[in-house]
Amino acid sequence: MPPVSGIEVLAVPGMAELRPGDDLAGEILRCAPELADGDVLVITSKVVSKVEGRLIATSGDPAERERARQQAIEDETVRVIARRGPLRIVETRHGLVMAAAGVDASNVAGGEIALLPRDPDGSARRLRAEIAERTGRQVAVVVSDSMGRPWRHGITDVAIGAAGLAAVQDRRGERDRHGNLLEMTEVAVADELAAAADLVKGKLSDIPVAVVRGFDAGGYPDDGRGAAALLRDPGSDLFRMGTAEALALGRAQAGGSDPGPDTAALHADVLATLAAIPLDPADGTGQAAIREGFYGLLAARPDATRRACVPGHVTASTLLLDAEARRVLLTLHPRVGAWLQLGGHLEDTDSSLLAAAAREAAEESGIAEIVLDPVPVNLDVHPITCSLGLPTRHYDVQFVGRAPAGSEPAISSESDDLRWFEVDDLPADISPELPALVARAVRRVTGL
Repeated sequence: MPPVSGIEVLAVPGMAELRPGDDLAGEILRCAPELADGDVLVITSKVVSKVEGRLIATSGDPAERERARQQAIEDETVRVIARRGPLRIVETRHGLVMAAAGVDASNVAGGEIALLPRDPDGSARRLRAEIAERTGRQVAVVVSDSMGRPWRHGITDVAIGAAGLAAVQDRRGERDRHGNLLEMTEVAVADELAAAADLVKGKLSDIPVAVVRGFDAGGYPDDGRGAAALLRDPGSDLFRMGTAEALALGRAQAGGSDPGPDTAALHADVLATLAAIPLDPADGTGQAAIREGFYGLLAARPDATRRACVPGHVTASTLLLDAEARRVLLTLHPRVGAWLQLGGHLEDTDSSLLAAAAREAAEESGIAEIVLDPVPVNLDVHPITCSLGLPTRHYDVQFVGRAPAGSEPAISSESDDLRWFEVDDLPADISPELPALVARAVRRVTGL
């Protein structure tokens, strides 16, 4: 394989709006610079879908169009990998794993929806043959589509079809300059070309084709597998099992119980409450990552709102401040042996997570008319042996509350002691997380 000292990525502007049956090869040759042997043509899949008639006509009504799009996603899906709200990550009939099965309503007329080409590798082979017949040039063709990546923000273009080059460069068995044996290195050449080409194409540029020059595709002989070579086989795919499948298996292995209709609404309310918290993954608090842990528990365990859920369960607590936000009411917890905020387990009769926090705060403080901020101030997960009697984890959703002026607390049977403390003079025997929670609660209520 020859070394590449540099490449050019050339946009192909000026192409007409193509329709089913139009001459794609002819339109590319009309607008592209003169092609040379070894050039790589990268073509967005949307253009291929248009000329191949992979379009669904809908009415101009947005609601009807969305219904048609959802049905198209269903029809193109062979397996749902993950789902959150309306978003579905699925495996398509091509074996691709992507959002919404590649069904797209962008860069098409208002009354249409585009599907992926039926056979992107076949489309690439046919276009390459037509270019060779008309020009005598041997070019490679990559059909690209945009795709998100796990654990990474943003989309990038990848190859879903390829002809005229090997889509994967296998470097296993070679040695680097230091003599180290490469054991895992397979380079997704076609994906890298697709991503490079999209720097001059893109969804908003109205340029669906680019030429990558200087790469010399002839140095990467076509192995006949096309972009299908990029699809990992099930036996080597560590993430093959979709979320729903993994949760079903885990639930069966763990013996998770169905919460029944009495807690389904509470389970849904916990999810909605978590989703309403404005968290920034980059703020350094780790709260966004902790919330993902909550989501995982709630997805895996329909009984996560019940204390009987041994792997862990949701609890609700309240950091109760006085009317001036100068003092905080803490309880000396008999089981933990430290001063903590008020709180406890959810009950099946609780109408919401907020209601559970309010109930616990009233029961443990003896104070009526506590006002709670409906948006939690903090999330916390900690191991504990609670009233369940077994080692478990509390997924604690923490609220901030204000007591009416002049409120006098009354100790309950759930506490060894109950006292007001100045927010800047907390007792020594507290949980390590409590000072930060108090500070966050004070900032929430005072805005300082």
